[in-house]
Amino acid sequence: MGSFEQRAYSRRLVERFSAEVAERLGAALPGAARSELVAIATTALSASIDALETPTRDHTRSLPVARLSAADVIAGGRTGMSQATLYRAADSGRYYSVTPGGRSNGKQFPAWQFVEPVPELIAPVLACLAQQAGSEVHAFWVTSADELNELAPAEMLAGCPFDIRGALHASQRTLLGLPSQQRQQKVLAFAQQQSSGKAVVIG
Repeated sequence: MGSFEQRAYSRRLVERFSAEVAERLGAALPGAARSELVAIATTALSASIDALETPTRDHTRSLPVARLSAADVIAGGRTGMSQATLYRAADSGRYYSVTPGGRSNGKQFPAWQFVEPVPELIAPVLACLAQQAGSEVHAFWVTSADELNELAPAEMLAGCPFDIRGALHASQRTLLGLPSQQRQQKVLAFAQQQSSGKAVVIG
């Protein structure tokens, strides 16, 4: 149902609700008292509908979509590693990197993977993706997937959405609220069943 049709339906619902309440009260209450009660009930219903229909961004945490240089990662204190150690960690599958656009070498590190609790959860999934190119690995992480209720694997693993995502559906919030190990298992199973995502890329 589109937003216009939804608003029209809501107005009809409120009007019908008011008529039903007034009719059912009937002669049980004097006119003034009945009108007051109907007004209170109608206002409460209208406010409830408005609250349910208004999209909200209730994310207390979100994932950055930026890519960082090794110097940025170190300067931000995200790992406590030196550049050489960070590179070795990426090579061993503790983190992952992508090659900067337009270049044939160099490393950039997608910032989302340094958000807790990702560093403790990501290695087994990266191991499943070890034979893929860096660009394919990144596409896997940031591409929304039907199997994950239109969440990206990165969002599922972290338990929070990308900072450019709009309002979440209640079912998506439920998935993001699962315990870390359950989220990790869902992402791991998804990584095992397909080499790369083909849905809409979020970032």
